[in-house]
Amino acid sequence: MNVTSVTSEDGVKEYEKIVVEPEEIEYVEIASDAKVVDLTRHRLKEIGDYSWLTHVEQFYLRWNLIKKIENLDCLTTLTHLEFYDNQIAKVENLDALVNLEVLDLSFNRIMKIENLEKLTKLKTLYFVHNKITKIEGLDMLTELEYLELGDNRITKIENLDNNLKLDRLFLGANQIRNIENLEHLKNLTVLSLPANAITVVDNVAGLTKLKEIYLAQNGIKYFFGLDENLPLEILDLNQNRLEKVENIHQLSTLTDFWARGNKLSDWNILDELIRLPQLSCVYLDNNPIADSDTYRGKVVRFLPQIHRLDGTQCREKSILRPPKIEKTAVETAAVEFEHPTEESQVV
Repeated sequence: MNVTSVTSEDGVKEYEKIVVEPEEIEYVEIASDAKVVDLTRHRLKEIGDYSWLTHVEQFYLRWNLIKKIENLDCLTTLTHLEFYDNQIAKVENLDALVNLEVLDLSFNRIMKIENLEKLTKLKTLYFVHNKITKIEGLDMLTELEYLELGDNRITKIENLDNNLKLDRLFLGANQIRNIENLEHLKNLTVLSLPANAITVVDNVAGLTKLKEIYLAQNGIKYFFGLDENLPLEILDLNQNRLEKVENIHQLSTLTDFWARGNKLSDWNILDELIRLPQLSCVYLDNNPIADSDTYRGKVVRFLPQIHRLDGTQCREKSILRPPKIEKTAVETAAVEFEHPTEESQVV
């Protein structure tokens, strides 16, 4: 918009002219045989006609102003589709995209997981930061391996009975109170539940492939069921209400133990940690035991296997080298004989 003011010779404004210019239009050239189309940050308000894209496999529509999913029926070659950070309120008009493997609908205004039944090849699904209150609509997604539902309004873990291939499940920043209905997910290796309302850790013993569990910023006071058969490598209990830690010494594969910002005042925790042969990284700061002047030295001395404490290096990892073997007199003579001097060659 341009504004022009016209004044007379004595300085009195006579009139003001306002010229409204059309929005600047940005043109993007896309080849008809393109396999990857990236329209990130183009301030698109709607999805136009892309029927001429006959080979597209990856379509990125991140950071736009799109309110409705539409006009995608002809893009059946798509395997990867992203609508991250738009204004979409409803999951719809995706039935034709039967080859889709990755779908990202994070940072939108979606209230319900629905209309995904035809996407049976879907392996990765993101719904971060929406308004979802219930886990549902995933029954037909039997190939799903990665599910991200963080930062929603979910109160219960449920309706994952058919998603037996789930490998990574992210449910952080919701309103979940209990860890439940997961025992059938035998392939789960990562379970992330930070910033919920969990007070007791239980019902994870049956997850026999679980390697990482993230439980920071809950209200956890107790935990059970960390069975010795769990192949846990990372246990995150940061910023909870733990007063003591017991029965983790059987986690022989544990490499990372994070428990900063709790109420740990009992040095007996070191009796548990010293029995973990693979332990490498420990966080215990912002606990009562860390107020002691001798805290760091004591932890490093009692846990000779760790290399990082509270985010800083506490000892160098050992570097193994083969021992240096000195040559014997016989070996030296043999070498000299193989490379005779000029004098020794004279007859």
